[in-house]
Amino acid sequence: MNIERIYTFLGLIMGLLLWSIWLLQNNVSLETSSINYNDVVSETFSISFVLMMLIINIRLRSASSNSLGLFIGLCCLLIGHTHDLLDEFIDIQPTWISLVLENITNNLGVIIVTIAILKWSNRYKKQLRSLQRQKVELTKVSNTDSLSKLYNRHFLNTEFITQIKYQLSPIQKLSLVMIDLDRFKEVNDNYGHLEGDKLIVHMANVIRAEIREGDYAFRYGGEEFLVVLNAEMEIANRVAERIRYRYQHSRYEINGKQIQKSTSIGVVEYQPKDKFDVAVDLADKALYQAKKLGRNQVVCTSIYASPPDFTENLNGGARDELVV
Repeated sequence: MNIERIYTFLGLIMGLLLWSIWLLQNNVSLETSSINYNDVVSETFSISFVLMMLIINIRLRSASSNSLGLFIGLCCLLIGHTHDLLDEFIDIQPTWISLVLENITNNLGVIIVTIAILKWSNRYKKQLRSLQRQKVELTKVSNTDSLSKLYNRHFLNTEFITQIKYQLSPIQKLSLVMIDLDRFKEVNDNYGHLEGDKLIVHMANVIRAEIREGDYAFRYGGEEFLVVLNAEMEIANRVAERIRYRYQHSRYEINGKQIQKSTSIGVVEYQPKDKFDVAVDLADKALYQAKKLGRNQVVCTSIYASPPDFTENLNGGARDELVV
């Protein structure tokens, strides 16, 4: 509680009581028949409400200028409504007392309270916008892979799959592009994991440069990436080929030496009405087929049909770990 405001409030109450007693003793009382009891009830309610708001204001820990302005405005309203109530029982003289302590004080109180509330509202809106920005930033951080700055698998599994299922048309055609860096283990073994991390970042930059704003790119795990394109198979194949070509021919040096690098890519076309994990599994198998065919190439398929040689020896599901 604010001690200064408590003393001010108690002093105001005491002053109003003494002033009211003096006015009652030194002014002519109105006849009972001329008293408007509806106004009496209304003013009594107003005074009770203002007192309650003052008590709440005093209990606030905030000592801001907005809170102080509200306190001052409420005190003015208490003075004004108290004289409004007294004016129902006595003929207050001289008339300037009613003019100043009733009308002017009430109007001044309303103005001060309004200004304080407006300032408080603006401050609250600023704080709310700040919290919203912080929430967006925290959400972005939690959904982004710290190394590649692409979306992470957590976002893919918790939000993205549901998002495309319910926000897109069930028959809209999408394509999944599964990308894996060829012989990545050799880079880690020969040059160290730091260089391996740099190569992952390099591929992430290549992917970002080749996809559109409405597409999504994820670091799926290790040196593997998943791109979700809002496109049919033909377009997805061209995008995948551009990613493969640009990655292979982009200049990348380790210890001043240009290294040879390539990537294998599997592409599958599917629709949001189909199971996402089935499409991912099929894209992964297409990627594995690209590895088996000699790496550095793109293999395309559909969730609805696969060529006979594509599914050969793949129904078991497990990858041959020697093919990387």
